[in-house]
Amino acid sequence: MVNTRILEQRLGWRRNASDPEVVPKNRPIAHVPMLQGRVDTSARGGAPGPRRLAVAEAWDNLPVLEDAPDALAARAGLVPAIDRGSLAGASFDQLRTQLTRALKANDWRRVGISSATRGAGRSFFAAGLAASIARLDAMRVLLVDADLESPGLAALFHAEAPGPISEVLTGARAPETQLMRMGSGLALALNDTPEGYGAELLLAPEGILALRAMNDLLAPDVMILDMPPLLDDPLAQALLPQLDAVLLVADGQRNTAHEISECERMLDGQVPLLGLALNKSEDRDPRHAPRRRA
Repeated sequence: MVNTRILEQRLGWRRNASDPEVVPKNRPIAHVPMLQGRVDTSARGGAPGPRRLAVAEAWDNLPVLEDAPDALAARAGLVPAIDRGSLAGASFDQLRTQLTRALKANDWRRVGISSATRGAGRSFFAAGLAASIARLDAMRVLLVDADLESPGLAALFHAEAPGPISEVLTGARAPETQLMRMGSGLALALNDTPEGYGAELLLAPEGILALRAMNDLLAPDVMILDMPPLLDDPLAQALLPQLDAVLLVADGQRNTAHEISECERMLDGQVPLLGLALNKSEDRDPRHAPRRRA
């Protein structure tokens, strides 16, 4: 209902007693609901199409590395656990919420995880974020080890890659031969063989088509690329045209403001920057110490 007293006081407007009460029109709230993931058309009586069936079959045919994404819990002991009950896992779940909102709002699917220099924890962030998204039963994720010079995801997952990913990028092997699965919603394209001329592979048409073929085969809701550092490796620049956005990871103890600014300058006009994730920072607030030790 309209508060006529406020209108009279502030606007000098007065309603006659004989005038009908003014009722404002209903207007929608400025909020768009977000559906995270895939819609099961069969539940509504519709039959899945050939494309949907082909994608489901492609996922089912992938070799299974682990039964669930939470098996990523740092078996090598080099990084913190990232399962749902861990502190790092909870942080990745918060980052997942922000990321999926941004992807939905902009219709983005291909995200690169990069940093200014090596050692910032890019692979850790890529693995943790992919596992967190895959914990949503309605979403599927494809995680690609795109740091060809220094691949690290295979060691992080304590897994053996099916072979050099360079063979897929050059067309020597089919893209599906490089893929394996964790649970029902996380696919991995691992690599255990360093490639010294990765930028040349990704600038060639065969390399670009191979990346797109992996994405087309599995049709993931999100494709995450564990990229090399922006300031250290020309391969990062070669990957930018294949991305919708980039998440930058900074080492809270070593990276400088100048390095971060330089990364922002390199991305400007090429790929949107999703945000800056601070890693390896020391929180000296004593209020958080008991929880951190728990």
